[in-house]
Amino acid sequence: MLKSLSLEGSRALVTGSGSGIGRQIAQGFAEAGADLILVGRREEALRQTAEILKKYSDLTPTIIAADITTTAGLEKIANEAGQVDILCNNAGASDYGPWQSISIEKWRNTFAVNVEAPFRLCQIFAPLMMERQFGRIINIGSVYGIMGGNPALYPGMDWDIAPYFASKHAVHGITHYLAPRLAMFGTTINTLSPGGFAGSEMNEKAGAGSSEMLEAFYNAVPMRRLGGSDDISAAAVFLASLGSKYMTGQNVIVDGGWSSW
Repeated sequence: MLKSLSLEGSRALVTGSGSGIGRQIAQGFAEAGADLILVGRREEALRQTAEILKKYSDLTPTIIAADITTTAGLEKIANEAGQVDILCNNAGASDYGPWQSISIEKWRNTFAVNVEAPFRLCQIFAPLMMERQFGRIINIGSVYGIMGGNPALYPGMDWDIAPYFASKHAVHGITHYLAPRLAMFGTTINTLSPGGFAGSEMNEKAGAGSSEMLEAFYNAVPMRRLGGSDDISAAAVFLASLGSKYMTGQNVIVDGGWSSW
């Protein structure tokens, strides 16, 4: 049974793999035996991830520094990636500001990264997966793709990120729409939605490390802790593996029970 969780012989592309959850997922894929394609805008950060992966795999990752929100960036990825068996659309962005006055530019910037880029990458790689009768697509959502956000969990700050919430709802919309259209071709697509995780770059930018905010967070999570790298990577490995072959169109929430209240 455990052999069905191995990723040996598979090539996995992870966007936003230069830091945070993307790096954690890449590590999990490497431990499971996958050959990695690391994608992000910052080449140096990707090289740092590649160096970390040496601890877990003898395979040398492919590094593609590209902006997934541009046609040139997507063409570069398509031309340099080669065969992709596992696509993990992890790269994410968020802009802050009162919903009443946030600019349309900030709204569009968030959607360009969180929604348009994953869909366009599916357009590039899913047809090739369908031809081979095998593929795994994992869209990284968020608990805020199913919730409205409780301001009480963010004491001392104005937690107002309407574009992020709307975009993460849309991410699962892509998953839900494509799942039945890929299913007959051996290709699955699922959303993996994390709650609060240690090492998340966006959480750190939001000031989620303050003692007051951490206390509020712990009180809201039944498990009373932040998620760790193995929590998210293990779920991602499962969704990328043969073990999940009868599972598609689902939203897998990994949040320590936060959304179960």
